[in-house]
Amino acid sequence: MHHKNCGFLLRNCPLKAGKGSGILFGTSMGWKDKVYFVLVEPREGGNIGAAARALKNMAFSRLVLVNPRNYPSPEAGWFAHGAEDVLKKTAVHKKLEDALKGKALVVGATRRVGKKRGQVYSIKEGAEKIRGEAGEGPAAGGVAILFGREDRGLTNEETDRCAFLINIKVPGQRRPPSINLAQAVLLVAYELSFAGGEGKPSPFKPVPHEDLAFFFERAEKLLTALSYKEKDKETILRNMKNLLGRSGIAPWELQMLHGLISQIERRIKEV
Repeated sequence: MHHKNCGFLLRNCPLKAGKGSGILFGTSMGWKDKVYFVLVEPREGGNIGAAARALKNMAFSRLVLVNPRNYPSPEAGWFAHGAEDVLKKTAVHKKLEDALKGKALVVGATRRVGKKRGQVYSIKEGAEKIRGEAGEGPAAGGVAILFGREDRGLTNEETDRCAFLINIKVPGQRRPPSINLAQAVLLVAYELSFAGGEGKPSPFKPVPHEDLAFFFERAEKLLTALSYKEKDKETILRNMKNLLGRSGIAPWELQMLHGLISQIERRIKEV
């Protein structure tokens, strides 16, 4: 259902009127061009259009779709009113891996948390970490923020690709209701707009997502060669991902870990 002009009050901040968009947070900033909002298998064209409008209102412009069910569609255009430029340059991929190619950091937005879902931060804490990586001078690939399907969110396999997750919920709610996809995009974009103050760069250049994924492939093969049980292997890999999700990893540190794995592999062959 499309709601007519629905007014709401945000934090005290300078607003600039945007044609057909309700509100607009100033003009687009350089770091915002490094943040990609990735919708995984969205079902409703209206949500895609509303997400584009939400990004436009917060001065973001990078919308990415993975295997959308109903796109392009008239509904997407209707709900994107005033943000047709964002919708026009939206990237569409068949596979998630293609959407993540070249990204320095991958983050997942989720309502569900648990031991098997990796390191989880509040939306505010997560926005601060994302803002640090997207500031001036990080890896050129930028940051991908994943949003799951309207009916079931992100799968465990998809959250496994993330350095960390951000949890969207109201404090004090034990079982918060599911948030609409476009609303989730708006909330994350809004928090990002206020995160990081001056937006100082991360102290080191993070490694690309593909390099980190390759390392975990090697680590998994090594644990298999060392005869770890499947359950223990999953626990070790999950804890490693949680650790790197909290602290990040520099290229030289990743090279060191690869060297350690190579040394162990050589010793195994000698036995």
